Amino acid sequence: MADYSNPDVVAALGNIDPELDQMLKANPPVSPDWSNLQGIRDMRHQMELARGPNEQQAKLESTKNIAMRDGFQSEIRIHKPANPPAKSPLIVLLFGGGFVVGSNMQLGPYARGLAALYGATVVTLSYRLAPEHKFPTQANDAWDSVSWLAKNAGSIGADPSAGFILGGVSAGGNLTAVTAQKAKDEGLSPPLTGLWLCIPVLLADETVPEKYKPLFFSRKQNANAPVFNIDAINRVDAYLQQDNKSPLWSPFNTPGAHKGLPPSYFQVCGMDPLRDDGLIYEAILRENGVKTKLDVYPGVPHAHFSYLPNLQSSKKAIVETIQGIGWLLGRSVSAQDVAAVTAPPSGS
Repeated sequence: MADYSNPDVVAALGNIDPELDQMLKANPPVSPDWSNLQGIRDMRHQMELARGPNEQQAKLESTKNIAMRDGFQSEIRIHKPANPPAKSPLIVLLFGGGFVVGSNMQLGPYARGLAALYGATVVTLSYRLAPEHKFPTQANDAWDSVSWLAKNAGSIGADPSAGFILGGVSAGGNLTAVTAQKAKDEGLSPPLTGLWLCIPVLLADETVPEKYKPLFFSRKQNANAPVFNIDAINRVDAYLQQDNKSPLWSPFNTPGAHKGLPPSYFQVCGMDPLRDDGLIYEAILRENGVKTKLDVYPGVPHAHFSYLPNLQSSKKAIVETIQGIGWLLGRSVSAQDVAAVTAPPSGS
């Protein structure tokens, strides 16, 4: 693995991928207007519908409402394998979208691939969005949903003794990290057995450990990156109004954090303003004895696998997502098998 403790090595990850460079020169991107939140929500919803299930897959999917702490009924989407094994692992996924857009349909393409390849019962969660619902509603909804699933996995045909994986993309990666730390601290039973942290947001200037401050510069280096830039981050923060020093925002705010977490699979994009959040968290977990796996995609922006699915780097990331979650289950599949059953997700 490359030495990501070296700032020069990390900085080189921000050099644009040659294939992407040619693509952007031919077709300059139009960055989403995060001030027009409804417009972005409508666009993302159309992406979700376009990447929805086919007729056969739809027969294996269902929805269920579960109660949150305040009585709100939150919809979970359950994806079943066509031929369930005697013990079906439970995989729980949290969508991305800056805590302000997205739904439990976003990661459906991944959920279908995971169910087909690993015989898993895959649940894609909902959580209430900002600005209508400010922080920490999202973290509370994630925790309440995972707690419900831990207690009721059997009712949906899952067996966490075969694996209990929690994962998410971007904002969903944040909620994964926060929920996993809380699960460890509060003794969730059955326990989580693996984490998938894809392009997570976890840090702010004031919460970066002193040792890692020289390695936290992606917000500045990639301030003007395509797809998701520093202006988008600032706009999302204004919608969410999070407390950067709360344990419900980041495990870095929990005393004695990081030790005793389950094996964790990370994915990081080199041209992402959030790049260093994932690199630093992976390094700290590894230092604390957590088994980790890290895949890095140099020179590509945040969630390139959703917005630029034809890039070779995007195709690689989609395959490695499914293989990386398989690593958490102690399973392996070929790239050809993944490509046969998995499509790009619909945003982050």
